[in-house]
Amino acid sequence: MGSYRGLHNIKNTYSSDYLKIKDHGFIVNNRTAALVGLDGTIDWACFPDFNSNPVFDSILDAHKGGYLKTKPISACNVNQYYEEFTNILITEFINSNKVVLRLTDFLPVSVYSTINFPEIHRFIEAPNSDIDIAVDLKPDFNFGVDHIKIHENRYGYLFSSKGKTLGISTNLKLIKGKSNVYNNLTLKKGTYQWMVILSGVRQIGNVEQYSSYDRLEESRNYWRSWTGKINYSGLYYDYVLRSALTLKGLFYEPTGMMVAAPTTSLPEIIGGERNWDYRYTWIRDTAYVIESLSLIGLKDEASKFLYDLMAIVQKDSRVRTIYQINSMDDTNEMEINFSGYMDSRPVRIGNKASDQLQIDQYGSIVDAVFRFYEAGGLVTTYLWDFIIEILGTLKNMWHLPDSSIWEFRSEPKHYLYSKFISWTAFHRAILMGKSLGYSAPYREWMRVRREIRSEIMEKGYNPDVNAFTQYYGSDEVDGSILRMPLTGFIKATDPKFISTMEKVEKELRNEDGIFIRYKNDDGLKGKDNGFLLLSFWYIEDLILMGRLKDAKQTFENLLSYSNHLMLFSEELNFTDSSEMLGNFPQAITHLGVIRAAVKLNRAMRKKGVKIQ
Repeated sequence: MGSYRGLHNIKNTYSSDYLKIKDHGFIVNNRTAALVGLDGTIDWACFPDFNSNPVFDSILDAHKGGYLKTKPISACNVNQYYEEFTNILITEFINSNKVVLRLTDFLPVSVYSTINFPEIHRFIEAPNSDIDIAVDLKPDFNFGVDHIKIHENRYGYLFSSKGKTLGISTNLKLIKGKSNVYNNLTLKKGTYQWMVILSGVRQIGNVEQYSSYDRLEESRNYWRSWTGKINYSGLYYDYVLRSALTLKGLFYEPTGMMVAAPTTSLPEIIGGERNWDYRYTWIRDTAYVIESLSLIGLKDEASKFLYDLMAIVQKDSRVRTIYQINSMDDTNEMEINFSGYMDSRPVRIGNKASDQLQIDQYGSIVDAVFRFYEAGGLVTTYLWDFIIEILGTLKNMWHLPDSSIWEFRSEPKHYLYSKFISWTAFHRAILMGKSLGYSAPYREWMRVRREIRSEIMEKGYNPDVNAFTQYYGSDEVDGSILRMPLTGFIKATDPKFISTMEKVEKELRNEDGIFIRYKNDDGLKGKDNGFLLLSFWYIEDLILMGRLKDAKQTFENLLSYSNHLMLFSEELNFTDSSEMLGNFPQAITHLGVIRAAVKLNRAMRKKGVKIQ
């Protein structure tokens, strides 16, 4: 049956006309994705690509936004789960202990990257009794601005505006409204219907011509064949598998790039302005992707991602913070006239973080190649030349102030994270290059490595607070410092790091083991919320300290905050850890799940700890 966590009462999933973020699943096909709520509503989907304008976006404005709804008219409980080893999502509505309505949703996926199905297929069944259902389709092409025309034929309806189209093909009898098509219908016991949502079409054909059964079987075989390549059978296997399937879906197959999340502007705090567009590839995430995929045997995916990304980076005149997943070159940030999720304005598309100086990006590239090398990947001479070029740039800029990992929109500072990631770049390049027998200016690299380390120890550690601090001269700690031992800069058992971690725990952690990133004012409205990646770094630190019992307990506590499908967003409400916040599902969080699970499993087996 797939992942299952009991029944949900639909009434409990709403808050101010919005489904809770955690009460969504998602379907995906290596081109784009859609969010499917527990109530059968698809309230987010972009076509044809992840970074296209959405056709369903009511999650960002319940009144203006587009949606597709299919649900029982009477009250029901809900069970939502994935078909085992797939990204095919099933939503069951249950009354009197019987499934009265079942929805099976998927985006067709193919092994051929040139084949694209910009379609949502929904299979609607009434397995055990007659059921009255409500169907409602309202698309949106330009965030509620454009007027949409509706054209009808005997097979369905076509919505159009300024050259954009969305169609619905179904045998269900629908009624044409002003901006939607809808009806209340009765499905007889044992009957079923297909509904196919089609993007970019000029006409609507008979629903049977879209071969939904064939597309379903192809998609099922694709996902199951791919999961067969995963080499992991240890602790928390179900979570590792679901994280891997989520990450695989977030790759944009034509270019090999990966979105950080398939959504934009889901808020990091309700009513706040930390609402960002994550439908881009972040250079910073590259090393996490490479290492996480390699840890579970997916070296082909790791290789393809690295070389595809490096090819795009090398074409550019500079290393950017973020990259478009396709040929679109516009990352300019603009605000949309939407009310936002639960009135959290602004709604943004684009991301001006691309214009910032974030020096850790250079170190992240080197770290990614090093992780690839560690996993047995082929580091060609061409790739090595690129490393030499990157470090040639980094040696002249590591000492500059920047915006660093959290992309502060305030005045640049000498953030410690950027400094020790720069150290890591030179350190790992030296180790890797010498092992491979490649030529490089090693003496110069070693000199720069010494300079960076000396400066960090002198200016980055504040003896008055017994801790490494957020930036030079600060007395505040930052959650990013938790990554310091994971880079090799300092041992987790070093007294200076131990005292730092104790301060981070005291200042930035809540009783559930969730960390905020920082406490200082970042120029944005509202306080920071619990950032999940930090908790996974913390677990890895505990493992390095030999505190396996604490690591295991913290990890299992974190897993309990995933949703009913084992999916994670970027953040949790710091004061109520049951509430997911931020874009969803979030790649970096699922990368953290894989890394922590594999490393904890290895450490426990190595120590001979009994695994229950």
